Amino acid sequence: MADAGFFKGTSADQDRRFSDKELKLLKTMKFPPEFEKKVDMRKVNLSVIRPWVVKKIVELVGFEDEVVVEYAMGLLEDDTQPTPDPRKMQINLTGFLTNHTAEFMSAVWKLLLEAQESPAGVPQTFVEEKKAEMRQARMGDTRALEERDRRARLDEIRDNERDTRANGRGRGRGRGRGGRGGFDDDRGGRPRDSGWGGRGGGVSLLIHGYSLFW
Repeated sequence: MADAGFFKGTSADQDRRFSDKELKLLKTMKFPPEFEKKVDMRKVNLSVIRPWVVKKIVELVGFEDEVVVEYAMGLLEDDTQPTPDPRKMQINLTGFLTNHTAEFMSAVWKLLLEAQESPAGVPQTFVEEKKAEMRQARMGDTRALEERDRRARLDEIRDNERDTRANGRGRGRGRGRGGRGGFDDDRGGRPRDSGWGGRGGGVSLLIHGYSLFW
């Protein structure tokens, strides 16, 4: 297992070994303007920074590298250097993050600058992201309620339509016998024909070849 001191910045021997190389690199490399601003790590809530560091390193290198995460956090958590030099941090991390180092350091330093200005030591970017998540959650709840109300209205409309159709069929069946089109209509008082002889023309029957008429 690596020496814990390795993750807490550089030792005196390491510092002497790399000091000349660092000085040369510092003179030749270009750094973003925000590196000119110092960060007091004692004002930063590192517990909210660590998850971001893990996520960012995975995003850059394609997998979760615990060694790189611990080394990067060690540079930030070094009690002997409460105001770390971001330029030296970038040089020290280049061996791990290669061409992604500048992007990582620029992003993390901006967050640290925001964090030290916050009473809670939390970057304002994180606060805004959390607010956006809460707004999205509320919007999702609102959409769910609206969809529930819409379905309830549709169900009510369908129920009303079924009731209307059922009532219409009931009224249609009521106009049967005894109604205007029923069999009990006397057609203006005219007596109903109740037998064969009532029509005045007689009846002719053919029985066993004989025709009978009366």
